[in-house]
Amino acid sequence: MAFVLILALLTMRVPLYVIMIFVPMVSALAYGGFSFTANVVVCALKNPTTWGLVLSVAVISMLVSLYSNSGVVRRLSLELSRAFKNHVVAITLTPGVLGLLPVPGGALMSAPLVEHIGSLTNMSKARMLFVNVWYRHVIVYVYPLSSVIILASTVTGVGLWELVARQVPVAIAMFLIGLPVVGFSGWSSRDGARLWVLARDMAPVLAAVVLALLLTPLDGLIGVERISVVFAVVASIALFVVLEGVGWGAVLESLRDRRLWELVIISIGVMVFRELFLNMDLKPIGELLLGYNVSGLALAVLLPILFSTISGHPTAGIAIATPIITSLTGVDVKIASLIYASAFIGYIASPLHLCYVYTAEYYKVPLIEGYKYMIPATIASLAVAITLFTML
Repeated sequence: MAFVLILALLTMRVPLYVIMIFVPMVSALAYGGFSFTANVVVCALKNPTTWGLVLSVAVISMLVSLYSNSGVVRRLSLELSRAFKNHVVAITLTPGVLGLLPVPGGALMSAPLVEHIGSLTNMSKARMLFVNVWYRHVIVYVYPLSSVIILASTVTGVGLWELVARQVPVAIAMFLIGLPVVGFSGWSSRDGARLWVLARDMAPVLAAVVLALLLTPLDGLIGVERISVVFAVVASIALFVVLEGVGWGAVLESLRDRRLWELVIISIGVMVFRELFLNMDLKPIGELLLGYNVSGLALAVLLPILFSTISGHPTAGIAIATPIITSLTGVDVKIASLIYASAFIGYIASPLHLCYVYTAEYYKVPLIEGYKYMIPATIASLAVAITLFTML
């Protein structure tokens, strides 16, 4: 019901921030009534993770606004293009590198860079949406410090490095599958990058990534997930002000950016959505599929995709699907690899995937527009993963 309602409202051009509040409320009321809905909302609002997400998205949006309003993003995209020499390399590696900032709002950092590099080849906003989201996740798919692959290794009992190694061919395939959308014909820069300018303009972004990783222990100490990112980005905003010579008035101006507040509303709505699914009994879905003689391999594909898609996060696909599959068929390295690949790739195309939602909101592109590129790429990548993991 929830996804039908989302698609209906999207086709009616209802603003995304309205949809992300309206749909979980209606879905919760339909599932469990008023008291159930109230409990879901209260739990979501009391969850420190919600406010860690809201604050991290807010400060990242401020940093992005500063880059855009000051014109630094245009200069930075030009210098990155000169450094990489080719638009294909520049537009695919930029979101990939910044994808190592492990928060949904991190997609906002690469969105303006992808926009300006893509505009040099007349790339449509729908293609930019796909490129920013797709290539942000290719590197992190096999990143051994990713919490998602660490979780998959833990709950399936398969060694981390064995799981990573088996996913490398899929990551390569994902990179290649996205290239037709990027386009092979473009420009190559003959000018060299001004290294000092490139280093200065990239410093706040890279500082945010490095500091977020170094400050990660604060999440556990303070008890708020992603609070490390908030501190890291606030420090990066201060660094941006000093290096670029903009006044603190520009920082206050970024707080008036409409997109910042729309993204805050979307973040709260998505967390209510996730709390809703955590309070729903989803195990009967797996038992129903098994009742129709669905094989273990098929379950390892279908259940992670289902739970990742409806929750908008791969950890849900892994954490919910793995115990069900284990109790029904057992898990070996082949099944574990399929669970991880299916959960991750399925989540990329989810209409609740925050990177996808935030990028679409930034570009002002309907989510549906991106699906003409996202769905074929997702199906092709899943086909590669299924083929590899059933053969190897």
